[in-house]
Amino acid sequence: MRGKPGSATLLEGQTALVLGYGAIGQRVARVCQALDMRVLATRRHGDHAAIQDGIAEVHPASDLKQLLPGANALVIALPLTSETHGLIGAAELAMLPAGALLVNVGRGPIVDEAALYAALKSGTLGAAGLDVWYHYPPDEAPLATTFPSAYPLHELDNVVLSPHRGGMTNGGWARRLAQLAQMLNAAARGEPLPNRVDVTAGY
Repeated sequence: MRGKPGSATLLEGQTALVLGYGAIGQRVARVCQALDMRVLATRRHGDHAAIQDGIAEVHPASDLKQLLPGANALVIALPLTSETHGLIGAAELAMLPAGALLVNVGRGPIVDEAALYAALKSGTLGAAGLDVWYHYPPDEAPLATTFPSAYPLHELDNVVLSPHRGGMTNGGWARRLAQLAQMLNAAARGEPLPNRVDVTAGY
């Protein structure tokens, strides 16, 4: 199928804002830096002032609304908690520059479903890459009849969707098994476990 003229976005020289500067967010930031983008990021823990770590300008999460107007690409790599549920709504999307891109590899409900569809449908949000759905089938039987959202996101030309399977690669499984072995060996040796979950924080 012939593509639309001018439908691609040049990322060089643009600004990326990464929400959630953990292991995934930091890797995303390095990719954005390699594309010659300016990289901003937010993290829940840390100083109350911005710091520069050589890759990103890292801000406290409370700076979100100050950062959105300068973000040509918003990348969400946050866990879903009571603090992040609905974090990006209509007001936040409206703060982004016209035609901005949104990529969500965290969890769907971090972005308000109705607001996301409206912004993409109107074109105020240029495009979205979503490796998260709002609805998942409970098993394989209803796969063909389960839509990703209550809104027809899948019908929009400016949306790419995958059901949280972006990391499901052949090499990815091998790495997961290696990390599992690392954790089991650490537990057997009585060492601190990597990737521990903070039950209070929710991730």
